[in-house]
Amino acid sequence: MEILPLVRKSRLAEKAAHEVLSQHELSSSRIIHLEALSKRLSGAPVDVQNYFKEAITCLEQGLYRAAIVMAWAGHFNVFFDALYQKHEANIRSERPKWNFKDLAELKESYAEAQLLEVAKVVKFIKRAELRIMDGQLSVRNQCAHPTMYRPSHNSAIGYVDEMITQTIKCIQP
Repeated sequence: MEILPLVRKSRLAEKAAHEVLSQHELSSSRIIHLEALSKRLSGAPVDVQNYFKEAITCLEQGLYRAAIVMAWAGHFNVFFDALYQKHEANIRSERPKWNFKDLAELKESYAEAQLLEVAKVVKFIKRAELRIMDGQLSVRNQCAHPTMYRPSHNSAIGYVDEMITQTIKCIQP
């Protein structure tokens, strides 16, 4: 009896089971679902893919605050690159007092909240999207700085899932 076909069938069955279970409360299946979702980021830079791989590893290890910080970093990197590529001239005209020579200097010189606001001003995002991202940044800040905030396993998984989904939207043409 050939063992490889059985192994292949077993893996397919396991994958199908995790897809079904990820819709429910079984956390390990939800994390496996995130790994599959993160593979759709293949068009993103390697460093961004690594942010999300680290976020998923943090979820597996129970490091929920770290998972949220890493997911935000990966998403914001892609989001801001897209904003800059499409609207550099608009950013310069809307914020004439902002002095920056390139993308890296702009990122270093201004807070993420200011960069999100300018994304709305140049019509890269709508007001509702700005409110969502402001909320996501607030959660990231609570996790990255000394606070009493401790996200649950489920909220951390949800946050990482949403960051991956938003990032996929940013990299799709």
